[in-house]
This record gives sequence, C-alpha cells and structure tokens, in this order.
Amino acid sequence: MTDLNNTNDDEERPNDESHGGVSPSDNLDAAWAEFANSHADDLKAVERSRSAKRFEKHAQRQEKEALLSVNDLDQGTFVGDMPSTGRGPRDFTVSSWLDTDRVMDRYGEDFVPPNPKIGPVKLSKLVFWVLLVAGVIGIIASVFMPALASILGSIFGLCALIGAAGLIVQHKGHSQTRTDEFDDGARV
Repeated sequence: MTDLNNTNDDEERPNDESHGGVSPSDNLDAAWAEFANSHADDLKAVERSRSAKRFEKHAQRQEKEALLSVNDLDQGTFVGDMPSTGRGPRDFTVSSWLDTDRVMDRYGEDFVPPNPKIGPVKLSKLVFWVLLVAGVIGIIASVFMPALASILGSIFGLCALIGAAGLIVQHKGHSQTRTDEFDDGARV
C-alpha cells in the first residue's frame, strides 16, 4: 500500500544493500560524528555558555549528595534482625568500660595502684621558684604604683631573671634521670 505512495525510484530507496551492508546503528554513529564535526564551533559555544556552566555546577552538587539515607534503611539495621525477640540497645549483655570496677575485681586481683614518692625538695630549687614567682607578681604589682614603677620593676625583673636562670641551670635532662638503658622517661 505504501509502495503506491512512494515517489522514489528503486535506486533511490534507502536499504542496507545500497549502503554497502552497513547496519543502521553504524550509519547513525557515522552521521552523528559527521554532524558533530560540521557543527563543532556551535557546540563549543553552547558548551561555554552560562546555562551550560550552571547545569554543570548543578550536576556536581547532585553527585555530592548522599547516596544512602537513614530513611532507606529498615529498623532491623539498627537493633538486629530479630524483631520477635524484642532486642534493643538496652539488651547489650557484654561488659563495657563503665563496668571497670567489676572487671578489675574479676581478673586483676594483683593490681597495685601507683603510689609515686616525691623525694626531698632541694632548698636551692625552692629558693629559685620563690624568686621567679615573686619576680613575676612584683612586676605586675609595680604597674599599679607609677611613682615607684621603675625601681620596683627593675628589682622584681632581676628576681624573675635570677629565679628562671637558676631553675634552667639546675634542670636535669632525661639522660641524667635514667635508671637503666631501658628507661624511656615515663613516670607515674
């Protein structure tokens, strides 16, 4: 029926044989490539347009959105897969860090808490600490006495310097306080 309406001659009818046996999908790919090549300038102008950039930003924002939502998960994900047993977050039966006393009583009867001993304090170290603290407090207090600020500031500044220098000179480093070669300096 459509043959009667076709005004093309037999040589003009498109079919697979007339195109060298090329399938229609290959023909479409070739036609698209030809179209893209012939309109490359127009396509680049569209690509640089403001609406194309806006669309690209929108697409990037959509990619950043979360792929999985809490609403996508069922209740069994959070409290277990046995709803008939009524398991919930308060049904946890293993000991936690809140049960430290009970765990220590059960497993660690030989635990001895640390009892650090502070040895005798050297008198010279105590004197240097007193000089340092008195010097700092004296410098601050001398600000409130403007008539005597220069004299008091000099005296208390000298006290602070002597106290700090004495403490630095008396400080023992890690190499002097080691008890053996395996001592890493950790103290309780």
